[in-house]
Amino acid sequence: MLSYRFLGLPEPLADIERAGIVILPVAYDATASYRAGTREGPARIIEASRYLEWYDEETETEVYRLGIATHPELEPVATGPEAMVEEVYRAVSGILASGQFPVILGGEHTVSLGAIRAAIETTPNLVVLQLDAHADLRDTYQGSSFSHACVMARVAEICPFIQVGLRSLSREEALWLKKRGLRPYWAREVVGRGEEVARQIVSQVAGRPLYVTIDCDVFDPAIMPAVGTPEPGGLSWFEVITILRSVSQTTQIVGFDVVELAPIAGQVAPDFLAARLVYKFLSYIFSRSLRSEA
Repeated sequence: MLSYRFLGLPEPLADIERAGIVILPVAYDATASYRAGTREGPARIIEASRYLEWYDEETETEVYRLGIATHPELEPVATGPEAMVEEVYRAVSGILASGQFPVILGGEHTVSLGAIRAAIETTPNLVVLQLDAHADLRDTYQGSSFSHACVMARVAEICPFIQVGLRSLSREEALWLKKRGLRPYWAREVVGRGEEVARQIVSQVAGRPLYVTIDCDVFDPAIMPAVGTPEPGGLSWFEVITILRSVSQTTQIVGFDVVELAPIAGQVAPDFLAARLVYKFLSYIFSRSLRSEA
């Protein structure tokens, strides 16, 4: 059970019935293949969020004023990853049906699939933007088609997607992409070119609504070592938020997740980065509506 609410907000602003934004923590890492521990990620992000400033200096907004509720934590389902995906789907469907904005905290990347399935029911022309070090396009992995390494293969069955920050994939995944004429924005192409790549992504999205899934390993392990499968050569903080800012300014964002934080004992910086990322992205998404109300 969580000890804190996101930001440590007082009850009127964290009321699950009235908040405009709902944080859904999903403590799940049953298919982890290298470093386990992402089940602890949501709690550590929420704990770190208590030390964030509520004012965003870049957008000059205070998104907490919309109300940010913290949903009761979803915990592992003994019957397997497919059941967990279904549980996330039901929870996110309820959030969307209430007219609220969902933010999912993982946990491993498998949890994203349930949220995306819920989002596409309300937004049929949805595109998924994946920021990740890995392709996650295996059809099955370690005997499961609902492994964290398969999440985008399952997403591909229901909607198109754009991949950013990749720097590791199998030969089979590379062939899968080539066969379909898809080309990721490789990390080596994004580094130092954040603004240009952001413009290309916006053009590719072409005004369609987005769900954004952010695997913490998209960041370089120098600033984000606390992930399940760290890969060298990742993106910087400013490269990632440049992309998020650009899509927020031009596109309807229907929800997002931050997944795969695997906390390291004694290191709080990765937890704080993930918490700041959540609040920064929310500030971008809602900055226009907050300014219009000012």
